Amino acid sequence: MIASKRNTLRPLIESANGIHLSVYLVNNGDLIYVKAQLREALRQAQDCLLPVMNNEECSRFMEPLDSLLKDSRMFKQMKGNIGIFRNQDSFRMINIPVAVEHLCQIATSFHIKPLLKWLQSDQEFLLVGIDDQAARLYIGSQDSFKNLDSLIFPKSIETPEVVDLMNPWLKEWLSLIAKDFKPDLFFAGDKSLVRSFTEQLNYSSAVQSPIFESFDPSNVGEACLAVRKLLKVEAQKAIERSLQEFRFAEADNRTRKNLFQIAKAVIQGRVRKLIVSDDLSIFGKIDKVSGGLAIHPCDLDHEDDDILDDLAQMVLSQGGEVVVASQDEIPKGRPILAILDDEESSHETLHIPLINPVL
Repeated sequence: MIASKRNTLRPLIESANGIHLSVYLVNNGDLIYVKAQLREALRQAQDCLLPVMNNEECSRFMEPLDSLLKDSRMFKQMKGNIGIFRNQDSFRMINIPVAVEHLCQIATSFHIKPLLKWLQSDQEFLLVGIDDQAARLYIGSQDSFKNLDSLIFPKSIETPEVVDLMNPWLKEWLSLIAKDFKPDLFFAGDKSLVRSFTEQLNYSSAVQSPIFESFDPSNVGEACLAVRKLLKVEAQKAIERSLQEFRFAEADNRTRKNLFQIAKAVIQGRVRKLIVSDDLSIFGKIDKVSGGLAIHPCDLDHEDDDILDDLAQMVLSQGGEVVVASQDEIPKGRPILAILDDEESSHETLHIPLINPVL
C-alpha cells in the first residue's frame, strides 16, 4: 500500500506531551544559508532547554541536530524547504514543498500549521494515460511524479476489450492505493474510451473528462502540469468555500471570532471547523480544563506555544476540520475563525474580557 502524506505526517500532527522541538529551514539551495539557520536554531533551542534539562540531557536531545551541522549529505538530498522534528522518542527530517518561515520552537507539541498548509495545498493524484499500445498509471503531487505500472495491450484490440482489460488492472491498484485515502484520478486519452471506463470503474474520485483527449508517454509531463494547475485552483477554491461557509454559519449565530471564546469552545469539543492564519503566531498557554488563555508577548519558555497551532491540533484530534489561510484572506485580518457544531450551543452568552478586539 502506498501511504498518503496525511498518514505519513499524522504522527507529527498528533504528537503531544513532553518536549517537542520544531525547526523550519528556508532552503534556497545555498547550503551555507541553510546551515546558518540551523546553527541559530540550535542556539535558541539550547537557551530554552537548559532551564529544564541538565547539560547531559540537553546534549543527548540535541545530538541529531548537531550531527546535521557536521554532515551536509542530508541537506544535499533536500529539494524543498526543510522541517526538523525532535522529541524524546523520535527525530524526523522532511522535505516541505510549500513556503515556510525560518522558525525554531520548543513546546509540548510540534508546530504543525506549515504541515497542514502542505496537506491542504498539495494533494496526491493519479493519472492514467491511454494510447494505442498501453495504459500507464502514474502517481504524483505538486513536487513529485512517477510511473507505477503499465498495462500493454494485445495488437488490434477493440475499445470494449481495452475497457475489460483495464478494469481489473486499475481496480487492483486502487485497492492498494486507496485504502486510507482516495486521490483524484485523472485520465489522458480518447474521450469515449475514458467515459466508458469510468462508468464501469465505480471510483468516486475519478474525473470523467480527460485532461487531454490523446496521450503520448513522451509528453506525460504536460499532462502532469495540467493536473497540478487544476488542483492548485481547486485548493484555493476550497479555502474560499470554507470562508463562504463561515459567512452562512455566522447568519445562524454558529460562529466565533474571538480567540478566547474559540478556545473555550474547542476545549468543550464544539468546534466543527477552524480557520487559522498561517502567517501569524500568538504565544501563550491554554488551560486544558477551562479553555482559559494566558497570552504572552513572545515565546517565553518550553511550555509556551503558538495558541493558533495548539487549537488546530485539538480540533483535529476531536475529528474536526482545520483550514489554513493567509491573514489577508480571512475577513478583517482576524487570526482565527470557528464554526460551531450546533445551533443550540452557540446561543450561550460568554463573558470575555476585551483585551484585544481583533482577537
